[in-house]
Amino acid sequence: MKLKDLINPPENESYLKNSSKLITALFIIGGIAYYPTKGYGTVIALVIALMILVGQKLLLSQINKDFSDMYFAKEQFEKLGNKTYLEFIVARSSQILQDNKVLSEKGKQELHKLNQYAVEQLKKAPN
Repeated sequence: MKLKDLINPPENESYLKNSSKLITALFIIGGIAYYPTKGYGTVIALVIALMILVGQKLLLSQINKDFSDMYFAKEQFEKLGNKTYLEFIVARSSQILQDNKVLSEKGKQELHKLNQYAVEQLKKAPN
């Protein structure tokens, strides 16, 4: 196995960007900082890495919940025809695109598809 294969992050299947390069860099910094800082630099680097991992876990659970809510709203619109579901999809997807800066390309594409679907259906729906 080549070194480059070990350094590259795994394929991203999630809605969020992969943070493995940042975590790896923090581990390396922690290892380098161990002797000059008598271990305190390592503790700081590892705490930062832990905070990043916990933050990513929280963001991932929230974004998964948001996507499931939007897909549920799409299903309900197709069953019931209530355009409030479409308005929810448009509002939520545009808010996620504006607020979440760590969305992966997969997440952005799915959000754009959901938003586009909702906007097209809103144009077709009677007032």
